Amino acid sequence: MSIKIPSILTAAALAAACAVAVPPKASADDRSDCQKKVEKAQDHYRHEAHEHGKHSRQAQNARAKLNETWDRCWSSTHAWYDPHRGEWRTEHDWDRYDWDHDGDRDR
Repeated sequence: MSIKIPSILTAAALAAACAVAVPPKASADDRSDCQKKVEKAQDHYRHEAHEHGKHSRQAQNARAKLNETWDRCWSSTHAWYDPHRGEWRTEHDWDRYDWDHDGDRDR
């Protein structure tokens, strides 16, 4: 009974491809860290928008930092934290995020 080398090579290649194609699960610590950073960045954005107006340079800079935080979280956890809903989202859609969640039109 002989084992064919091409079969072994094919099986090994398939196993390697599967191992590389599946991203590792993010740890709970990664998500907890990201959640804290997002909440802090969101609070900073809301403060700047309230103090200087939604379209001010300060609010736009804070919004850019919030987007950067979401982007970093997406890179490490393949999800982003929505502070208004208090949940993790798996769609890369924070660019369609409801920036005026409280309905006051950020004055």
